Amino acid sequence: MRDYSNMPKLEWHDDKATLAKIKTQVMREEPVILVMPAGFVFNLDATACDCRKESGLLTYCQAAKTMSILAEQNNIPDLQEIGSAADTAGLTVDIDAGENRLIIHD
Repeated sequence: MRDYSNMPKLEWHDDKATLAKIKTQVMREEPVILVMPAGFVFNLDATACDCRKESGLLTYCQAAKTMSILAEQNNIPDLQEIGSAADTAGLTVDIDAGENRLIIHD
């Protein structure tokens, strides 16, 4: 399982400053952990998003598809923009619903 301890964390805030920080990190092809708000819905079909199941996590999910689904479920359109940027940068997404976070990495 991947070690997330050295990855920067950002609390999700629905504002342009947070979006800019996340997109900058992603476009540099650098990992980032997004800590999502309480009540965030992580309802995904692992197969549809090309995810692997590892130790209770969904890992290496296809970024654009995953973030698009989560954006729609949670009414947070900026997630779709982040997913597109991550996809362009060749990054993937891990889903850690237990810790309420999205991990974007190579």
